[in-house]
Amino acid sequence: MNGFFSNLPPARDWFYGVRTFAASMIALYIALLMEMPRPYWAMATVYIVSSPFVGPTSSKAVYRALGTLIGAAAAVFFVPLFVQTPFLLVLVIALWTGILLFLSLHLRTANSYVLMLAGYTMPMIALPIVDNPLNVFDIAVSRTEEIMLGIVCAAVVGSMFWPRRLTPVFIDSAAKWFADASNYSKHFLARDVEPSKASGLRASMVTTFNSLEMMIGQLSHEGAHPQTVRNTKELRGRMIHLLPVVDALDDALYALERRAPELLDRVTPLLDHAQAWLESTRHGAPIQQWQALRHELEALQPSAAALDDRRQLVFSNVLYRLGEWIDLWQDCRSLQEAISTGSQDMWRAVYRHWRLGRLTPFLDRGLMLYSAFSTVTAIVVASVLWILLGWTDGASAVILAAVACSFFAAMDDPAPQIYRFFFWTSLSVLFASLYLFVILPNLHDFPMLVLAFAVPFICVGTLTVQPRFYLGTLLTIVNTASFISIQGAYDADFMVFMNANLAGPVGLLFAFVWTLIARPFGAELAAKRLTRFSWRDIVSLTQPATLAEHRQMGVQMLDRLMQHLPRLALTGQDTGSALRDLRVALNLLDLLAYAPRVTGEPQRLLRQVVNDVGEYFCACLKAGERLPMPMGLQMTMDRTRRALNANDLQDEGEARVHLLHALSGLRLALLPGVEFIVDNDDLPHTQAQSIDGAPL
Repeated sequence: MNGFFSNLPPARDWFYGVRTFAASMIALYIALLMEMPRPYWAMATVYIVSSPFVGPTSSKAVYRALGTLIGAAAAVFFVPLFVQTPFLLVLVIALWTGILLFLSLHLRTANSYVLMLAGYTMPMIALPIVDNPLNVFDIAVSRTEEIMLGIVCAAVVGSMFWPRRLTPVFIDSAAKWFADASNYSKHFLARDVEPSKASGLRASMVTTFNSLEMMIGQLSHEGAHPQTVRNTKELRGRMIHLLPVVDALDDALYALERRAPELLDRVTPLLDHAQAWLESTRHGAPIQQWQALRHELEALQPSAAALDDRRQLVFSNVLYRLGEWIDLWQDCRSLQEAISTGSQDMWRAVYRHWRLGRLTPFLDRGLMLYSAFSTVTAIVVASVLWILLGWTDGASAVILAAVACSFFAAMDDPAPQIYRFFFWTSLSVLFASLYLFVILPNLHDFPMLVLAFAVPFICVGTLTVQPRFYLGTLLTIVNTASFISIQGAYDADFMVFMNANLAGPVGLLFAFVWTLIARPFGAELAAKRLTRFSWRDIVSLTQPATLAEHRQMGVQMLDRLMQHLPRLALTGQDTGSALRDLRVALNLLDLLAYAPRVTGEPQRLLRQVVNDVGEYFCACLKAGERLPMPMGLQMTMDRTRRALNANDLQDEGEARVHLLHALSGLRLALLPGVEFIVDNDDLPHTQAQSIDGAPL
């Protein structure tokens, strides 16, 4: 409750609260007029599906309708089959909920709601009628009708009265990412990097980036132009590359400062011009300015023959990484301008790389399966306790336990959120009792009922717009409406009310305790698993694969990075290590892509580099920790560089240059700040180690 009254919501939030309350009262009135058995479900559904924006309201309405239909159909099908065997029916219900929950975790967009809702809708319909299974069809139909009524009222009222579009919110969020990314890039270009400040900007960029995915999935539901939707996906696909590109540029500049400080003066004016260009792109991204900066960079690029000299190679690698950043930033800014202006012209990219592809989401199916399994076991154990205790209204406890475990299954540590669910649901029981036994007995018509609900429901509904209050206020308003159980005629019994509605908090308390027992780990385990997945992918790169498979692996690793960095930051670990692992993989992919274009000894040595890197990370996996890089791998990379500089490869042209840059990038990712070892004097005076880190 800290900060609850610190400032009043803006006028548009109050309008949303009034609009949603009006829609809920319309749904309640129609449900009462049609004599539906549970009219309060229509009222509660309005608050569940409503959103300040048209897109989320429309999509959630569609998804809730589909999920309800699937769950109701499952209840109608399974209950008559297994009603004579309660324990078997419980197992079927638990497996249904767990399987659909597991499938929903594969989707990171709003459509996952269909499967999750279908999963816990079945127990909501099936469990309360196990004593009277003949009513399962009637209850399934009535619940579907009540929810459909609420959905229609929420969608119609939301689209008619001051509808708000999600596109401006996406534009504002993207602008926040650009502000952070601009400052982040500026620090590295100016060589004024404060680790704490850079870490904070990186965390902010990742948080904003992850919030954009859900928005992109909603834009088509509010009628956004297909080209705009495509532009948002292209923007997200390029945003994800910025962190590893800037990190590679920073390492390259650091290596230049150490190995060839005399060449640093040549690149310093270009860095200054890049900073000035970065500032100028705040107001647009004209192609002419990008071309001018690109021409300046290309004029400094050493010739292919000059790359025999290691200092020239370090210098060339700086220019290559800087060129990647310039092209990437130009694309991001031009896409931002196209989205902001609503341009429907076909967008053209300047950052072209073979690794660019359709974003492939990374899924930790092991943790997903365990989350679904813990939900299944929670439902089974709660149901067995309910059956053994013979609690008449114990079904509500099982239902809310299933709902809570499903809602927060995707979280690393769901217990705190389930406890909040328990707290606000308990508070809703108190509010509902005040209404049911103090206020409602004095009301005699529907207008008076509306007036009685107006002030608290509008105020609480207004606060659902603010993210910090969303969960608590939504649970309060939905559960209060459900616990009051408004019917066509007043018929309230205190003992019946307490027995029925205290079951919900008891079920949530059970879900909280069960989660503490079944899932005591949090973000630490998830971060550790993501690190191991990164190492496994690097090892798997040593196996034969097609270019398309390598591209898919590359974009999947980029997606995993966006999940990995927040967990590392949350647990106080170094986020730079995850970035370096990703850069190792990306440079390996470049080596594998261009290696077939050379022949003979260089190709064999390139293959050996890839295998040695794979063996190194395989040893890290076996040891369960990051080991010192073996000296043999360092020497192999140096021999490979020498072989690529042989006279008979001078005509290989572009492939040779790409391989040298990839080899240099791999070296810097594995050993930050160190370039190729050439002379014996450059060898670090450390004891030689085997592949597993043990002294030879």
